[in-house]
Amino acid sequence: MADAEGLTDRGLNAVLGVEWVEVTATRVVAHLTIDERHLQPYGIVHGGVYCAVAESAASLGAHLNGVQHDPENGAVGLENHTTFLRAVGAGSEITFEATPLHAGRRTQAWQVTIRDEKGRDVAASRVRLLILRPDSV
Repeated sequence: MADAEGLTDRGLNAVLGVEWVEVTATRVVAHLTIDERHLQPYGIVHGGVYCAVAESAASLGAHLNGVQHDPENGAVGLENHTTFLRAVGAGSEITFEATPLHAGRRTQAWQVTIRDEKGRDVAASRVRLLILRPDSV
């Protein structure tokens, strides 16, 4: 698949309600309006939400970057390190911005900044990915 068509609107992304603003080989931006499904029992965003959307954003960008070298390439996560910086609750508007730190032919590393509607960092992720052909899985 040479573009992001069909990769953004199914699975966990659909369950979480992720809105994709920009999806390119060098920048991915997603938006999430926090509601009850995103919260842990203390009423703040569950850290897994940040991890999941950050990995999705990095994977989409890495996929688009990888298909520039081989149209059959895909991207799968190897590591996801997410640091939680500020607690937010329901009603918050969260933006994820993923950019490559290293975009190699076999492995990539992406930085994902996660900010609230006031521009404050709420979390930060670094995702490392493997670029491979689907027939090699």
